[in-house]
Amino acid sequence: MKLIQKNKITNIPNSDTFDNLFLFPVLQVDYSSSEREVFFMKDLIKQKENTQLLENLWDKYAMFANVYSEKDELEIFKNLFEMALKENKKIHIVWVTLDEEIKILEEYYETLGFMREDINCFKVDFSVPLVTVSVHIENLIWRGSDYKRMWEKIFFLPPIREAGQTKAMFKWINRWVISHIHINNFDEEKKNFFQTCIWEEHILPLNLWKILYYNAKDIWFVWEEKEMIFSLENEK
Repeated sequence: MKLIQKNKITNIPNSDTFDNLFLFPVLQVDYSSSEREVFFMKDLIKQKENTQLLENLWDKYAMFANVYSEKDELEIFKNLFEMALKENKKIHIVWVTLDEEIKILEEYYETLGFMREDINCFKVDFSVPLVTVSVHIENLIWRGSDYKRMWEKIFFLPPIREAGQTKAMFKWINRWVISHIHINNFDEEKKNFFQTCIWEEHILPLNLWKILYYNAKDIWFVWEEKEMIFSLENEK
């Protein structure tokens, strides 16, 4: 079995060095005691709810995403971002869903010198930026086309966006701009999702460890630590 560490993978003593198992430390983050002010997008975008549209969804479940529009979410993000830079204040925004939001963050991180041309990715010390963000696991698991099958079961806030936005969240995870994945309850379903991400190479093991553990420690969030075991080899 292998242990995922900060910038390397090592063999665990007295374990099988030829298996394909990885031990992941995972943080259940508690945002309540951090030097950063934490903003939950779900609370802010709730105030922008299109109540009339919500009451008239009928069987057009995919319209739920428009009840809390991308335009309103982007405006909220920009206001928070500009406030943080103007007041020199460290903030963390939980549950972003839009490619446009992360592109703003990308440009900011470039000005801080975090872009690595040699690997075409960012290498961010997340204790430094005034603005950091996390994406909710539900916005990785689901996409707009799933409304037809799942209906109100995936009526989350902020809502599940169309497939292009879901794909963008994976992109920015792998480019190391999104700092964390917000998970309310790390159950077997979530573990299976991450296992599939490894098998299908949506997220590399070292990247997954950073976004579930190391980056949150850099931001100095309080946490409860757990351990998960993932397999590199798909036995199915």
